[in-house]
Amino acid sequence: MRHERVYLDDRNELLISYHLYNKGSDNRPERARMKRVLSRAIKHELTERQRSCITMHYLEGMKMTEIARSLNLSKSTVSRHIKAATHKLRKIAAYYEKLN
Repeated sequence: MRHERVYLDDRNELLISYHLYNKGSDNRPERARMKRVLSRAIKHELTERQRSCITMHYLEGMKMTEIARSLNLSKSTVSRHIKAATHKLRKIAAYYEKLN
């Protein structure tokens, strides 16, 4: 299994890491489909706070303490939002991966 970073939209605004199996073949169609699925999931399945936290953390490279300060939240709350968002996205990715 190899780890790849995948940009979720054309303007590279959202970034999330997910695992792909190296099947020894060109997996561009699978990656494109997963990008569409995850992009929709980020827009429609995450709360606004989760979306903000995960975007700031993964795209802008902000540390949790910086995010907490900018959103006027505690560091543990930011951590919980990022963890919940990542959990949701992984479940969605796993579901769509099983459909193949």
